[in-house]
Amino acid sequence: MTKEERLAELEKVFSPTAPIKEQSLFSGRFNQLKKTAEAINQVGQHAIVYGERGVGKTSLANTMTYTLTNIYPVKVTCNRKDTFATLWSKIFRKISQSITTSGVGFRPIEKHIEISLDSIIDFESKNVQSEIEAILEEYAPKKFLFIFDEFDNILDSETRESFADLIKSFSDNVTNTTIVLVGIADTIDTLIGSHQSLERCLRQIKMPRMSDPESEHIIEHGLNCLDISISKEVKSKIVEFSSGFPHYIHLLCKYGAEEIIMNDHTDFTEAYLRIAINKGIENTNEQLISAYRKAVVGSSATIKWQNVLFACAEAPLDEFNCFSLSDIIDQYNQITSMDRKAGTIAYNLKQICQEERGSILQKLDKGIIVRYRFSNPMMRAFIKLKINSDYQL
Repeated sequence: MTKEERLAELEKVFSPTAPIKEQSLFSGRFNQLKKTAEAINQVGQHAIVYGERGVGKTSLANTMTYTLTNIYPVKVTCNRKDTFATLWSKIFRKISQSITTSGVGFRPIEKHIEISLDSIIDFESKNVQSEIEAILEEYAPKKFLFIFDEFDNILDSETRESFADLIKSFSDNVTNTTIVLVGIADTIDTLIGSHQSLERCLRQIKMPRMSDPESEHIIEHGLNCLDISISKEVKSKIVEFSSGFPHYIHLLCKYGAEEIIMNDHTDFTEAYLRIAINKGIENTNEQLISAYRKAVVGSSATIKWQNVLFACAEAPLDEFNCFSLSDIIDQYNQITSMDRKAGTIAYNLKQICQEERGSILQKLDKGIIVRYRFSNPMMRAFIKLKINSDYQL
């Protein structure tokens, strides 16, 4: 490939700022995609995809619309102003039907008109749920897949209750339609509330952080498309720095590969990784940068605040992506070559949980067993990059 062709391909294979939209570029997550397909193929079953910010939920939702066959997919993105009525209006606006009408005159010509289904439903009606069910049943045996992405943006409890009621009703009465809700949450109760009656009809699909093999597959697939080789050591570092978030894998690979292509090289070396890290820090989410600045800048003991954050980022995670106070102390002592006790950094940890220091951490539990986690889970990867960068915020 020419330099121009490689640069054009680069924009396709590594996409740190937008979710993946093409099936061929979506790597990993086969298990979650399989569970979604199983829900769709089981009559009366629907699905909810949930997990942390930045783990690839929207990319999975996009892939559903390309991968699953013999089904009519419609995906909409929820916003904070949406209601039950506006969301279903968005859905039906994307479905059209052809109507044939006869013209006027001695030899009338038939006309075919395409109209969207939202024009034939009164979404403000008290019986809107029944109207939705009736119109969908008319289209059997056609199968529909309705995906509501970023469902966590829906703050109105009445809208969430209406969705819960509709899913229960669909499970019993509408056999040709599957609803998939996608959103940021630790549990499904956070997204749709506690409805025990939903358990039988709502398949729960948690999106964890990417495993090392899944992360490696993104790197290998993308770089192969660009005729770029990478050593096992450099690849492992990208996986480690990314902390299971596809965004950071795409970020580092894009900036590293871009520099490689511009220099007419084909090997992703440590030197290019260093460039990628600095550019990645420079172009990362401004909210992360701002929170980090609040935590470490404007203090006579800046280095200590940095070391506390570095220790949190390096601390091993439990199954809930939390880390213990003892693990923070162990990492802090390794970083500083000291032998400190918990009380030495207790003040710093308490402050980092406060708005004045960016609210970077959340403190969980009390007493002897204390755990922490990052308020924004992507902060862990950002701090790891900062540790290894030369870039000054």
